[in-house]
Amino acid sequence: MNHQPSSLNNEPLTKYYPAIDGLRCMAVFLVLLHHSAKYLANYIYAGFYGVDLFFVISGFLVTTLLLKPTTNSFKQNYFRFIGRRTLRIFPIYYLTILILWLFAQPIVRENLFYLLTYTFNYALVLKQLPKSPVNHLWSLSVEEQFYLCWPFVMLLLKNKIKWLVIVTMMVVVVGYAQVVLLVFPSIERYNYISLLTRMAPLGLGALGAIAAYKNWLPDNIFTNKIVEYCMLLLLVTTLVADYKFKLPVLGLCSLYLVLKAAFYKFSLTFFNQFLSNKSVRFLGSISYGIYIFHYPILFYGNYYLLEPFFRNIDVSLLGKFQKYTWHTWIIKFPLYSILSIGLAAFSFKYIETPILKLKDRFFKYEENKTQAFVNQ
Repeated sequence: MNHQPSSLNNEPLTKYYPAIDGLRCMAVFLVLLHHSAKYLANYIYAGFYGVDLFFVISGFLVTTLLLKPTTNSFKQNYFRFIGRRTLRIFPIYYLTILILWLFAQPIVRENLFYLLTYTFNYALVLKQLPKSPVNHLWSLSVEEQFYLCWPFVMLLLKNKIKWLVIVTMMVVVVGYAQVVLLVFPSIERYNYISLLTRMAPLGLGALGAIAAYKNWLPDNIFTNKIVEYCMLLLLVTTLVADYKFKLPVLGLCSLYLVLKAAFYKFSLTFFNQFLSNKSVRFLGSISYGIYIFHYPILFYGNYYLLEPFFRNIDVSLLGKFQKYTWHTWIIKFPLYSILSIGLAAFSFKYIETPILKLKDRFFKYEENKTQAFVNQ
């Protein structure tokens, strides 16, 4: 066991959880698998779960940061948080949009306002937009909307822990109640992409951060091998099954994985080795770039390269091997993964890293190590 919750209040504001990068790697490759291997996507809920896992991770990390006591005022804390998020998210997001705009991509030009204001998630449904190289950016709209709203809740209530827990639980319950019970039928069409519903996994991550910060994590559960095996089995079966409470169960599985990775060790040796592998962690550290770039690469790669190539093949000549033309993902998945990783690695080294160095220059937190967290 490596969880030391009693020390969390004294840890640096920007504490790094190495195994979380392993989970990010897993999440982004589930998304890649979903988009480039449609045959498999019919059987595995990979894309949704990959994004859902990203949301739980984001909720956990953002809330962990916002819980830390600082010497800054409410206004300073809020704008420092937004400033740091801006430096992390905006550069390659807007660079991608700019490049597609310069190449006269019609969906980008016709919906530039929505893309620039991070409201593209609603435009997708409201305008029933067709498939385009920016469809995947709906999830970044949800995250940015969350980043604008959540700090208000955290900074107002972080010293009133009972109210903070109540509000966070309401966020989770309302979000999942909408997708499972359809409590607001008039907005059903936005269920997949709205902040109201997708704030549920973000809120679950926040609850995990609060529990860790207050030393509420039950060690006997997180160190129990049987619980670990059951949770992993539940995750795998839920990814391939279909039942009413599928989405809340996936969220809870993600929360378990995040807390287990951050504060404990997995009993399964191969899973620990995966999460601790340097290459895996590197891929996790550039997962944002992989996510941003993979869909434009896939969209244009299919349109100009692979789909014309496969259309020109006379499948009748393949005889009994015709069925293998259903499995073009065997080529697409590794090809698009390699291209996405290469571009993301270049972006991380030459664009993102230099910009990230500005975080502490312009938006540095002043940590208050003497301020006690108020129990209420």
